[in-house]
Amino acid sequence: MKEDISLKKISSFQITGMTLSGFKCYRETTHLAFGNPTIVTGGNGRGKSSIADAIAFAVTGLPFFGERGIDRLHCETNHDLMVALYFTDGDGESHELSRTRQKSRMTITFDGYEIRQHDLSEMFGEKDVFLSIFNPLYFIEELGEDGKKLLERHLPVISHEQVLSALSDSARAALENESILSPETYLKKRREEIRDLEESVIYLSGQRDLAQSQHSNGAQQILNLQEQYDSLLQERDHLEKKRFAGLDLAGMRKRLVEISARYDEMAKDGPEAADTAELDRQLQELHHRLGQRSAEQYAPKYAQHIAETNAKVKELGAKYSREMALLKGFKPGIVCPTCRRSVSQEDLPTVQAGIKASVEAITAEGKQEKSRLDELKTLEKQTEETFLQFQKDDVERIKCDIEELTRQRDGVGAAQTATKDRRKNELETLHGQIQAMTADMEYGNLTQEEYDRLIECRELMRERQAELDAARKAAQVAPEDYEVKIAEVEELIRKKKHMLSNAILYVGKRAELTFSQLRMNKVEIALNEVVKSTGELKDVFKFTYGGRYYNRLSLSEKIRAGLEVSELIKRLTGRNYPQFIDNMESVDELTNVRPTGQIIMAKCVHGAALTVTPMGQTQMKRAA
Repeated sequence: MKEDISLKKISSFQITGMTLSGFKCYRETTHLAFGNPTIVTGGNGRGKSSIADAIAFAVTGLPFFGERGIDRLHCETNHDLMVALYFTDGDGESHELSRTRQKSRMTITFDGYEIRQHDLSEMFGEKDVFLSIFNPLYFIEELGEDGKKLLERHLPVISHEQVLSALSDSARAALENESILSPETYLKKRREEIRDLEESVIYLSGQRDLAQSQHSNGAQQILNLQEQYDSLLQERDHLEKKRFAGLDLAGMRKRLVEISARYDEMAKDGPEAADTAELDRQLQELHHRLGQRSAEQYAPKYAQHIAETNAKVKELGAKYSREMALLKGFKPGIVCPTCRRSVSQEDLPTVQAGIKASVEAITAEGKQEKSRLDELKTLEKQTEETFLQFQKDDVERIKCDIEELTRQRDGVGAAQTATKDRRKNELETLHGQIQAMTADMEYGNLTQEEYDRLIECRELMRERQAELDAARKAAQVAPEDYEVKIAEVEELIRKKKHMLSNAILYVGKRAELTFSQLRMNKVEIALNEVVKSTGELKDVFKFTYGGRYYNRLSLSEKIRAGLEVSELIKRLTGRNYPQFIDNMESVDELTNVRPTGQIIMAKCVHGAALTVTPMGQTQMKRAA
C-alpha cells in the first residue's frame, strides 16, 4: 500500500455502480448501476441475492449473511473472481473498491491502491457493524449473543451526574457524595457491610446477656467456691492436728540432732582414723545428703494454671448449657432473646444455624480448654512422678555409694575388723534411727492414706483460691453498656439500608437511561433486567416486535423489524450505509420505519429476467 493514500473513516456512502465477473452466476463481466432507491427484479436463480453477496463481499470479504466458505462464491466456469464497487462518500467524493481472487490469492484495491482487510475495517467498521446495517436480517438471525455484545460496545456511557439528575431530590442528596464507579460492586459491598453489622448486633446481644448472667451468678459462684475452700481448710487442719498430736516435735528434733552428731562423731573417731579419715568424711557427707534428699517434698508447679483452666472449662460448660436450652426451645413465633424479634418460619433455619454455630464454637473452645486442663494435670503428674523417681534413684545411688564406701572402709586391715564391725553396726543402728525419726517427723500419727489426703487437700485449696481470685476479679468489673452499642449499630444498619435502597434506584435509573438508546418504533431489545429485590443487573437478550418474539413473526414482519434494528445500528455507530432488502415481494409497505440511507430492494418476478433499476434512470439488464 502506498503511503500517500488517505484511508479515512467512511461514515456514509451511496453505491453508484458495480462490476462483477466470475462471481456466482455472473460468469462474464457485468456492469450494474444503482440509485436511491434501486429496484432489483427477476425470477428465481437470476442473480438478485448474488448482488447482495457481491456488495457484502467487496467490503467485508464475506457474503450477505457473513457465512464462511469463499469457494462457493466462484462461478463454476470462470474461477477468476472480481467485484468492483463504485460509490460516493458523505463528502461527495467518488471511490472505487475492488476485490479479486485468482488461484487462492485475494487482492483488495481502493482507488487504485492495494490495501488490506484491516484497512477496510478501519474505514467501514467491523464486519458485524457493516452487515448489521446492510443486511436487515443479519443482526437478528446471525449474531445472536454476539449482537448483544455489539450493542453493549456501542451504547453511550451514562455519566454519574446524568443518573443523579434523573433521581428524586432525596435519592440524589443521599448519593451525590458517594463514589459509584461500579454500581454492582457498590451494592455488593454495602450488603456485606450490613451483614457484618447484623452479626455485630447478634454478638453484642450475646455479650450483653452473658454479662448480665455473670453479674447475677457471680456472687453465688464466689459463695460456693468459698464454702469448698473452707471445707478443705477444715479437713487439712484436722489432719495437721492429728499428724503431730501428742508428739514432742522439739524433743524429736533435738534427739535427731544428737543422733546425727553421734553418727558424725563415730564416723570420724576410731583407731583406724589415720587410715579411714577420707572414707569416713565421704560417708558422713553421703549420710548427710541421704537425709536431705529423703526429706525433700515435691512442690507443685502447675497448680495456678490448672485452677484457672478448670474455672474456664466450667464457665464454658454453663454457657453451652444455656445455648443448647435456647436452641431446643426455638420454634416459629418465639421471641429471639438475642435480636428481640419474633422468629418466623422463614427465619427459623437462619436463627437456628446461628445458634448452632455459636454452640459449635463453644464446644470447640470447651474441648480445647478441657484438653489443656488434661495436659496440665498430666504435666503435673508427670513432673511429680519424675521428681519422686529422681529422688528414689538418688536415694538408692547414695545408699549404694554408702555401702561401697563402707565395704572399702571395712577392708582397711584385718586387725581393725572387729572394731570396724562394731562401729559399723553402731553406725547402721544410728542410721536406721535417723531414717525412722525422719519418717516419724514427716508422717507423725498419719497413715499413708491420710498423709496422701493431706497433700491432696493442700493442692485443692490452691486451686479453689485461684478460682476465687478469678471470680472476685470478674465480679469487680462492671458490665459494659451493650444496649447503647446495640442501638448505635442498629442505627448504622438503618442508614446503610436506606443508602442501599437509593443505590438500587440508581442502578435501575442508569439501566433505564442506558437502554433508552435502544428505543425503536415497534422493536424492543432488552440486554439487562434489574432484579427489584436486590437491585442487581441480570444479563438477558430479549428481542420482540410489537410485543411478539422474533421466531413467531412472518417474513414481512421480520424484514420490517430488521430495518428498525439496522437504523438503530446506524444511530449507535454513527455510520449510514446502504440497506439491501431481499424478498421485497412479501412486504407491501414500510410504514413503521423511515430508511435514512440508500435502499436497494430485490423483488421476485416469476420468470422475469434480472433487471436493476436506479430510480429515475434507464434500466440496465444483465448481459446475456
